[in-house]
Amino acid sequence: MGSELVARVSKGLALQEPATSRQRRAAVSVIINDGERPSVLLIRRAERSGDPWSGQIAFPGGKMQDGDRTARDTAVRETLEEVGFDLTSSDFLGYGRLTTTHTGTMDVVPTVFHLKRGVTVVPNEEVASFRWVGLCDLASPGARSSFMATFQGNRMEFPALKVGDYTVWGLTYRILTSILAGA
Repeated sequence: MGSELVARVSKGLALQEPATSRQRRAAVSVIINDGERPSVLLIRRAERSGDPWSGQIAFPGGKMQDGDRTARDTAVRETLEEVGFDLTSSDFLGYGRLTTTHTGTMDVVPTVFHLKRGVTVVPNEEVASFRWVGLCDLASPGARSSFMATFQGNRMEFPALKVGDYTVWGLTYRILTSILAGA
């Protein structure tokens, strides 16, 4: 099942990094682990003042910095910083579709990796918790949900996926559903 899923996910990815028109760019790591069943690493971001994604469920990742030649470099660096393991020995499957943040000020490049071996997750201070979430759990009809948030003074309902106490919505929801659409 795992290798079939990885092959299906890979078909929807690009090997060339998507072009971005924004000065502010970021990358996230969508990390697929076969283990006993295919799963993806999700983190709960720590509560931090001034962070628009504070406390949300996310992928490891962050802003591109000087020295990052590609979004893949950013994703590898941010994963090492945030969850303590190096992705350079994993299989890089490709880039997902470029996603713009809700503010329209930053482009985020999803980078998808397949782990060849088990890893130990050691979260830093930016990560409140982490979880390997089964892809079958995310695809389950029972996971479909919604999330209420206030944006620019308006209360809005967003599509979401709920697995246990993790509610995936917003940017992470859009990236995850885009990557898994063909799987």
